[in-house]
Amino acid sequence: MGGFPHPQDCQRCICPGGYGGNLCNERPSGCGRTIQASPAWVRFEDVIGRGGDQVDDFDICNYWIESPKGTEIEVRLIDYEMGVSIDGCVYAGVEIKTNKDQTLTGYRFCSPKAAGTTLRSYSNRVPIITYNRFDTSKTVLEYRHVPATSDRSKPSPEVASATTTPVESTSSSEAKGPATAVPKPSPSPVITGTGFRCVDSSNCLSLKAQGFCDRMKLSKATVMKVDELSSYITDTSEKTTSSAIQIKQNSRIGINV
Repeated sequence: MGGFPHPQDCQRCICPGGYGGNLCNERPSGCGRTIQASPAWVRFEDVIGRGGDQVDDFDICNYWIESPKGTEIEVRLIDYEMGVSIDGCVYAGVEIKTNKDQTLTGYRFCSPKAAGTTLRSYSNRVPIITYNRFDTSKTVLEYRHVPATSDRSKPSPEVASATTTPVESTSSSEAKGPATAVPKPSPSPVITGTGFRCVDSSNCLSLKAQGFCDRMKLSKATVMKVDELSSYITDTSEKTTSSAIQIKQNSRIGINV
């Protein structure tokens, strides 16, 4: 699926995230499994991480959600539990690859503020990648399949279902085995948008008309101010990240902060 020949071994390919095998047509080996979607929402939970301090390498689980031909898959994020939510999701997160071009990185989330986001695929397969290199993190989402359509501007109608939804629950240490479905009440999150497209701010047209979006049209003084602001934001983000990690580590060993 969109890989390219390995420069040292043309018999196998280097694959995009969420794909494996010599020809990139298999789910990557290791943690994870393939799950079949149904017309009703099914709840999925994943817990990953070693529960300790930050490490250099990621724990990764790869899941494939599949559905019958002629259908597409909707995935909505119910919750994401993790002590440190950082821009860029550099310590932990979940990547949902509903994008049309599967060679690109999918949509990544690592904050409970993203709860309610709904994404829809362009095919009958959605790779889900969970990853972690600090403490533990928990992903809670729901998925279902819907009829394929060319009009993606409207959300799909809700399918009537029972008051309970099966739960696909797994952790990085047990994800190789078969899933077990356990009845559990399904929450009713507030969906803050269709999840199918981004909407520009109302100020964008005005800013573009003033040349704000074209660096070449800005004055030298304005460019310097923008660069200074960008540097300040980066430094502040790094300091906030370091402080948040230190607070979480101190709380684990009982130091009052």
